[in-house]
Amino acid sequence: MSFEHDEIDTSQGIGHLTFNELAEWHIIGARCAQCGYTNWLDRWQLAKKYGADTPIAILRPHLICSQCGNREGNGLRLGRINRNA
Repeated sequence: MSFEHDEIDTSQGIGHLTFNELAEWHIIGARCAQCGYTNWLDRWQLAKKYGADTPIAILRPHLICSQCGNREGNGLRLGRINRNA
């Protein structure tokens, strides 16, 4: 499957995307459904653990909030690394 990184439509959600389909500048974050805490994940380590062709939705059942301990309904978000940082 040929995939252009500029064609990512996040309005569909991002769970269907694989680690391989993300551009170098994309970062994956997690958000707690209970307290709203957000944190960025190490996408390279996760791709190594689960496989680069695995949809990132595989992460959802494993998300545990480090602030309140919530395990239910936590979501993923997609961000960009600041090129000027």
